[in-house]
Amino acid sequence: MNDYIIEKLLILSCNIDDFNPQNYEYISQKLFEHNALDVWLTPIYMKKSRSANTLSVLIRPEDKENCLDIIFSETTTLGIREEIITRYSLDREFKSIITPYGQVKCKIAKKGDKVLNISAEYEDCKQLAQKHNVPLKTIQQTALFLANEELKHE
Repeated sequence: MNDYIIEKLLILSCNIDDFNPQNYEYISQKLFEHNALDVWLTPIYMKKSRSANTLSVLIRPEDKENCLDIIFSETTTLGIREEIITRYSLDREFKSIITPYGQVKCKIAKKGDKVLNISAEYEDCKQLAQKHNVPLKTIQQTALFLANEELKHE
């Protein structure tokens, strides 16, 4: 277990059935600005078969008050549930990879010294794909290939 990052976190959640769905993007952005680690929506059915969403927010305990305030002020919910959870995660490092299209930041996830995952940052890839008029997946695949090659030689 020593190779994992272990944290006690909270999930705040509420069911919302009377809300303009376009506003979820705005709320998500505000929550991220106030240190939410993740924000997600789960479609559900409530009583009388009403369509609704569960809004869930993963946070550190010290960010609870701000996130509660945002959810109550920006949604129509009257109540928020809190769950205490344990999260196991991998250590991460960021590496800038120079591709023929430009620089892409890659996130490298490790367990100890072993690399388990590499991901190319979406926004960097999107920007380069638009700039060079090439498919997004081309940029992503190129960045991942070059990141793997660079890691082999370290």
